[in-house]
Amino acid sequence: MKRLLLFALMMLTVSTLSAQQVSLFDKEREARAYIDYDKEATIFMWDGTPVAYIEKKGKNLCIFGFDGDFLGWYENGVVYDKEGYFVGAKEGASSMIPHTKTERIKGIQKTIPTRRIVTSFTTTKPIFKRQWSNTSLTELLYFGKK
Repeated sequence: MKRLLLFALMMLTVSTLSAQQVSLFDKEREARAYIDYDKEATIFMWDGTPVAYIEKKGKNLCIFGFDGDFLGWYENGVVYDKEGYFVGAKEGASSMIPHTKTERIKGIQKTIPTRRIVTSFTTTKPIFKRQWSNTSLTELLYFGKK
């Protein structure tokens, strides 16, 4: 009985911790990155490398690199590039990713760099397209790691 109670408590703790993290899947339906809302909406690659963050600008959720450059948008669980093409999404957010592969174990989070003052302006938000970008989710996010 004691083991069962301990197991239930452990599972509750794990599900509570992961509730603050949202996995982002790419064109191959692989979890490549995740947003950690407990870390000010920082986006980490699956290995734990912090690469970008989400910041609200007006009515939009914009993705910025730690160098201050604008990378794209995050809307309704979907990541779009600057031109409005689909780059990735959280599970269940879009029919562009009908189902996802099993998530691997995440790497340990590395130190988050200091956020620079945003130096680039967001472009006018385009009409979002239902087509994949030529830029992968990994490439888009690593653009912000300079």
